[in-house]
Amino acid sequence: MNALDNLMVLEPQLVARLTEQLADLSPKVHVLAAADLAGVTEATQVTPAVHVVYQNYRVVESRSDGKASRIEQSWLTIIATKNVKDTRSGAAARAEAGLIAARVAKALMGFKPEAASKPLHLVQGPGAAFSNGFAYLPLAFVAELTLSVN
Repeated sequence: MNALDNLMVLEPQLVARLTEQLADLSPKVHVLAAADLAGVTEATQVTPAVHVVYQNYRVVESRSDGKASRIEQSWLTIIATKNVKDTRSGAAARAEAGLIAARVAKALMGFKPEAASKPLHLVQGPGAAFSNGFAYLPLAFVAELTLSVN
């Protein structure tokens, strides 16, 4: 399957890369795609986890006949941790999220998924969030895909 047949082709490739690169962490870090998150509430989510979520795309260049384009897709990896040692400050959950985020960044920066035209690069993402012992630390990555009608 190529990117023209499925614009979500990178999702399983990113999940596989992170699953492999985070396998040695303890406690186990769950790597989840959008389908894994359907219907999950904060109280029922597994942690620690990395959520791989498609965010958006941008057209980089299109051929004049409209039959070929290069696009950049933005993907978020949201590190979710829970640590109730200090729910008031959330320091323990943030520290755990920070350690996992560094591993995620190292796993994906410069990684070239099979379907991508170029290696991934880290870009500005949304802000972090903290709630009742949970920490959510997003990292954003951009991948380029080449689409053509032929």
